[in-house]
Amino acid sequence: MLALVFVALVLLGTLAGAVACFVFLPLLPAIAAVIVGVPLVPWLAVTLYGLVRRAQPIRPFDAAEQQRDAAGLGGEGRHVRTADGRIVEYLVYGSRHPDARVIVQIHGAGTTGGWQCGMNAALCEELKLKGIAPSMPGYGYSDPLPGRRIADFPRDLEAILEAEDVGEFMVEGTSLGTAHAMAVAWHFGPDRCVAMGLNVPYLSEPICREFDFQHDGDKLPKTDARAWYQAWNFVAADLMYRAPLISPPARHMGGLPDGGKVKAERPWVFEALGADQRRLVVRGTQGQGWDQFSYDVNTRWGFDPREIETRAVAVWYAEDDRQCPPSHGEWLAGLFESRDSVTTSVRCLDEGFGHFTFLPSLGSEFRTGEETMPATLLELAGEARSAGESEA
Repeated sequence: MLALVFVALVLLGTLAGAVACFVFLPLLPAIAAVIVGVPLVPWLAVTLYGLVRRAQPIRPFDAAEQQRDAAGLGGEGRHVRTADGRIVEYLVYGSRHPDARVIVQIHGAGTTGGWQCGMNAALCEELKLKGIAPSMPGYGYSDPLPGRRIADFPRDLEAILEAEDVGEFMVEGTSLGTAHAMAVAWHFGPDRCVAMGLNVPYLSEPICREFDFQHDGDKLPKTDARAWYQAWNFVAADLMYRAPLISPPARHMGGLPDGGKVKAERPWVFEALGADQRRLVVRGTQGQGWDQFSYDVNTRWGFDPREIETRAVAVWYAEDDRQCPPSHGEWLAGLFESRDSVTTSVRCLDEGFGHFTFLPSLGSEFRTGEETMPATLLELAGEARSAGESEA
């Protein structure tokens, strides 16, 4: 709301200033003043607003609030403090049996671990899986980490796995979460990360340039998000997630090229996203200012997925995906299918749901009556284990 009011005041002030120029100055100086001042004044004002918002602290972490929130999603709210003092939230759900297999499920952009919990809690219970859904830095109840790379994320997960006493685990990511899932598999190696699932994946800019793939990295500012003139990111975050009639972005997703059919046939998808986007900024919008528009976070990961050695891999992508080009999923599928030591599941669908193809199709939660990534990873991990034992 504050951002919207500020923008309105700036526009009114600029208009008043332009009128004043013609009232109090001769014609030619007035024209010159308007030409220079009309674009400059709003730019300076919005930049100043962004700098102020960036400097403001986020809300303090409230563990009791996070626990209540997680309970409403079917999980338990927990958190760890990293070696550098940051809070990282995560949700635990599904089986409570001490010997349950573990799956780490990583959300995409503009969402939190709460979204993963809400979709997967009942399914994980049925599959006898323990689900863990962390929130990335600056998302939900997690502290921001300005200047981070995706290769840094596994260190946050290390603290969580240690707190939960987890040895082997599977990892699944959706959209932006696929890059984080690959970082996890790359970091922990095949002996700990026994299966990896990629749901509508995308590739880093260096690989896209190497193979001449479509990518949207050029749309992002290429300088460090910590630069002063990146303050506009924080204005955009306020408008996206706090402005009346605009926020949250999920309310407008039905207008996307691949959103119309989703809104008509699976309305629960955008309803769940909208609810989680309010959770996304529960401690303030600054985390999204730091992260969502960061060129380094989104495109320069800090690792190469060709170095991943996980032996059970699922790659699911949509031929009609407008957000993560299908060529990225096809390349990743080919990468892992070409390895004799890797057991794979590849799905490429074109059903009109685009980027949202592999989200719950029968209701707001995944059910065992549909093909799901957790069930697929369980099967792949078992096949890979059997293959390894027979070779030994």
